Amino acid sequence: MCSHLNIRLEEVPDWNCCGSTACFSLQGDKGVYPPALVMARASGTGAQELVTGCNGCFNTLRKTGKLLLEDTELHARTREKILQEGGPDSALQLPVRHLLQVLSGLEQMQKISRNPDMSRFRVAAYYGCLFSRPWTDVDDPEHPVMLDRFIEKLGFTTVDHSLKTACCGAAHALGFRQSTEALVQRIIISMQDKGAHLAVVICPLCQLNLESAQLSLGLPRLPVLFFTQLAGLAMGCLLYTSPSPRDRQKSRMPSSA
Repeated sequence: MCSHLNIRLEEVPDWNCCGSTACFSLQGDKGVYPPALVMARASGTGAQELVTGCNGCFNTLRKTGKLLLEDTELHARTREKILQEGGPDSALQLPVRHLLQVLSGLEQMQKISRNPDMSRFRVAAYYGCLFSRPWTDVDDPEHPVMLDRFIEKLGFTTVDHSLKTACCGAAHALGFRQSTEALVQRIIISMQDKGAHLAVVICPLCQLNLESAQLSLGLPRLPVLFFTQLAGLAMGCLLYTSPSPRDRQKSRMPSSA
């Protein structure tokens, strides 16, 4: 999709997991090292900014950059460790943006829809708990609108619901399945009560939780798309996440979807 929009993305060479938000629970400097190494490898390519499509990565990378900027001793120790382990001798700080921010700033997003009838689809935006918080420079922390505006640019109709920034449980779904399913149930019901045909997310883990938990909740099936998949749908691309015939009978999706 990005290539279709003339956006050139280069994969970070030899990238590693950023550690997500759990990394900061580690003692000492251990939590800072994984995301700092990602930024070092990215800046070593000459990149001017680092773009991610994951809320966990977005939050962790930005938080790490802030910590390294404010604590010069931490910066020095982290840089020394990276060099000792054969990492690149490059800057540990790089502007970090979410892919949604990149795409939302493109004027051509309003021109890519090939189907004028997309407005019949009622779409519920789900931001998750890590996109607009704790930051205040990305969107409104409690009432973000960036994804809603992106959906509307594509020609879809947005539905307002009260749990756009509620937590889906994140990685707790692995060890606390029932608790996570309770969170997801509230989110899905809030969307369905507003007449949503599908949900759109900006985080892969949020997508996984919202989709997988529905299998055991017994609710009418609500398809969950990543925001770039929705853009692909508007551009006329085929998606392989369509509900099965059995699920379609239980879904609120328009029959022609």
